[in-house]
Amino acid sequence: MAQRTLVVDFDGTITEQDMLDDIAQTFGDGEVYREVDEGLDRGSVPLREVIRREFEPVRAELGDVVEYVLRKTRVRPGFRELVERAQAEGWRFVVVSSGFHELIEPVLAREGVSVELHANRVDPRPDGWRVLWSYGDDCETCGESCKRATVDALANGGEVVYVGDGYSDRCAAEDADRVFARRGLARWLDGRGVPYEPFEDFHDVARALVNGA
Repeated sequence: MAQRTLVVDFDGTITEQDMLDDIAQTFGDGEVYREVDEGLDRGSVPLREVIRREFEPVRAELGDVVEYVLRKTRVRPGFRELVERAQAEGWRFVVVSSGFHELIEPVLAREGVSVELHANRVDPRPDGWRVLWSYGDDCETCGESCKRATVDALANGGEVVYVGDGYSDRCAAEDADRVFARRGLARWLDGRGVPYEPFEDFHDVARALVNGA
């Protein structure tokens, strides 16, 4: 039997709030944030440009931002329990994020969770943060910097269960075998007629996967 791969987004999915949005507004330029965020909603600004422009104005030291993240970020209930369930069941558990290793890893360590992580990286220059991209910018399906190819490679032909909440999850979720969605991702899938299962926390996801395996 092919292995089940559980792919989980980070910002707004594992975390209760979108950490990237919070940092861009708190440490960056609020006007730039609003401009590119509205452009993303309209479809006139691609995701890669959004992230690049949001973080170019950030000049804080990485350590200060990590301290802020650890102080403010709350993880959605049931996360550790879902990781433990996946390990017990022999499922591959992977966090796939458009965020940054440097900000995600401290949160995972604080929660005492060790999982496979795929994300971008950041060069926190004093003249403005620069994003070091881990994903290609020319997905054959959506044409954007996209998680889909990474998820396909991770699954290697096995079952993909995707858990997400936002814009960066759309293309990969559409290609998954089973999807758990909330917020913007749920609205997008509704509009496309793509089936998904709503969730509020990871206890919901674990129950559904165990009972409906």
